[in-house]
This record gives sequence, C-alpha cells and structure tokens, in this order.
Amino acid sequence: MLDPTLRDLELARLAETASRLLLNAPDAATLSAMERAAGGALDLAQSRQDFYDHLCIVQSGCFVPPVAHVLRQARQTQAYWHFGTPRYDGGDALASWYDAAGFEPSELPSDPILAGANRPLDHVGVLLAFLAALLDAAHDDNADRTLIGEFLGEHIEPWADTFAHLLSCSDSPYIALLGSMLADLFAAVRDTIPPLSPPTRAGHPNRGERTGSGSCAMLIAPPGGRGEDRREPD
Repeated sequence: MLDPTLRDLELARLAETASRLLLNAPDAATLSAMERAAGGALDLAQSRQDFYDHLCIVQSGCFVPPVAHVLRQARQTQAYWHFGTPRYDGGDALASWYDAAGFEPSELPSDPILAGANRPLDHVGVLLAFLAALLDAAHDDNADRTLIGEFLGEHIEPWADTFAHLLSCSDSPYIALLGSMLADLFAAVRDTIPPLSPPTRAGHPNRGERTGSGSCAMLIAPPGGRGEDRREPD
C-alpha cells in the first residue's frame, strides 16, 4: 500500500504515470522501471501485445473497456462480467470540467490506436491525466480539495475498484501489475482527499459499496457474446 501521507504533487506524478501507461503500449524503459516493482522480468513483446488485447481491441476476447461510462455500468452475474458498448460521446459530460481548467485531452501523448477523435473524454487514461492536473494546481485549501473530492466522487470512484480488480486478475503479468498499481493509486488518493460521492443509485456501487474485492474467477462477456473464460489456473 502506498504511504497515505503522500501529498498532492506526489500523487499527481503517480496519476500522470498511470495515465501514460493506459494510453501507451509499454517500451523497454517502462518495463525496466516496472520490473523493479514486480521483482521479475517482463517480456516486452508479450507485454505490448497484452496492452493492445486488454485495453484497445474490443474483439480480442480479453478486452476490459477503459472508459468510465462503460465501467460504471458493468454488471457481474455469477461468473460473468457484462459490459456495454463504448460510445465516442459517452464522456461528453466531462467537457465542462476540461474547459474550465484549460485541459486539452487531444494533447496527451497516446498510442496511435487511442489517439483518434473518437476516443471518449472519459477514457481512464484521460481522467487520470486530468486528476494529475487538478492535483498539480491544488493549493492545499478547502476549496481546492472540495473540487477534487467532487471530481473523484463523480468521475473516478464509481468504477475505480472494478477496473483495477479486473486488470489485476489478468493472466498477463504486465496487465496484472498495472491493475495492482492502479489499486494502490486509488487507495492513496482516497486517503489524501476523500471522494465526495454522488447519491447511490440502485446497482451502482459507490465508496460504501465498492466492487472488485471478490474472486479473480470470472468470465468477461462482450455485448452479444458469450465471453471468454478468465479463470485463474489452479
């Protein structure tokens, strides 16, 4: 677990790093840094393929949609996780947040497959980059922390644990490590700036009812599909 006393600027750098990892396939330098945390070697070619399969290619069979409007609607029925179809305009409600802060998502360094105009504004990598910008701009006063808490409660908290859990359960060492890193980041942010959660809606977990703490045995069912067996080997 990350030190809960980490201050805003340190959390900003962690959020910025997580954003880059979700928007770009890993290179040798990235894997070298992550291997120190993993305590073991990560294969570059396989890690890059796993990035595309898990985070970019809907038809891969192991795709986990990295967009908030899909993740917050995810449902688990018995051994299956069900996701809706990502929409390019699914995150348009964030435009007012970005405009007010002068934040331009199109300027974020991204893999070409994720850099098009159809990338939703609520892609997790974009949300974490914006969180980093908010943390960088914070001045440790109540108004700043309230604003960040509102953003966390409305746009991060409803899906954060589900996403981190699904990635951490992957058979891919790289993706599983990324999921663990995200879980630590979300926990550290909560400890530093508590989210101001919106009212709970039926079937929509908030901080008091977070998902993602159960077994890693699961099936991921894409829209209209049967899903792929993602059970961990015995």
